[in-house]
Amino acid sequence: MKSRHLTGCQDGSVSLWEWGHQTAVATPRPPGTFAKVTRVRFSQHGNKFGVADSDGHLSLFQVACREGTARPFFNNLSRLFRQNYQCHSKVTADFVFLGACSLIATAGHGSEGRNVALWDTLLPQNKSLIQGFTCHEQGASSLILAPQHQLLISGGKKGDINIFDVRQRQQRHRFQAHESAIKCLALDPHEEFFVSGAGDGDIKIWGLTVHSLLYSFPGEHPRSSFFKNIGQGVTQLHVDSAGRLFSCGADGSMKVRQLPERDCVKLASYYSFAGCSTFL
Repeated sequence: MKSRHLTGCQDGSVSLWEWGHQTAVATPRPPGTFAKVTRVRFSQHGNKFGVADSDGHLSLFQVACREGTARPFFNNLSRLFRQNYQCHSKVTADFVFLGACSLIATAGHGSEGRNVALWDTLLPQNKSLIQGFTCHEQGASSLILAPQHQLLISGGKKGDINIFDVRQRQQRHRFQAHESAIKCLALDPHEEFFVSGAGDGDIKIWGLTVHSLLYSFPGEHPRSSFFKNIGQGVTQLHVDSAGRLFSCGADGSMKVRQLPERDCVKLASYYSFAGCSTFL
């Protein structure tokens, strides 16, 4: 499944693509039928994927290949469409699969008050919500999982970050990270730090276990009035195993920054925890 990728659009459509093909190999959600797609993600093993939208729904699909062919199909598509969760009453902004199990975490906003929620997809839908958290004023906008530490990290529209213990299903820590809405989060593959990007264009790097500020890149992707359809500030972040930080912004740019060596990050975390501020 590594050769395939997903796209989700403002018209509500979702397409499954394969590298080397000019057209989509499948369209599980046609345009004009569903609400705007806010997030698409594959599961850890790529055998299923989810689609979140601005109506607060999360739809789950299972992908498999017929014997003797590499083209995908959707098992019991109509049944899987009924596995459509109303996770938040206003918008489901993000979600993550919690490892290879049936658990899923969602981030969003709704009148029911919960901004981050844990779901068990093996349970009946009326019992699938196993934990809800009211933790972000005006809703949660981004979500990542640190699987080795079993920590769930959420970013809010007021710039705050919450960290949850998945095993204990408890909120562990909360702090104010940005002055504007957090647009995206990214995790270091070694799980020593995570990165947050905000609507004002700032990018910040935080220690994962100490939750202290390690580095700050103000105005990396400033607000843009030209690319209004994209949004504002930082729109996407990624950290690879070589310690490179990739960022995209509403200014229409994509930037790559080489982060310090892992030992330097650990040292910065130590000095920041001791009360010193460290910037690159």
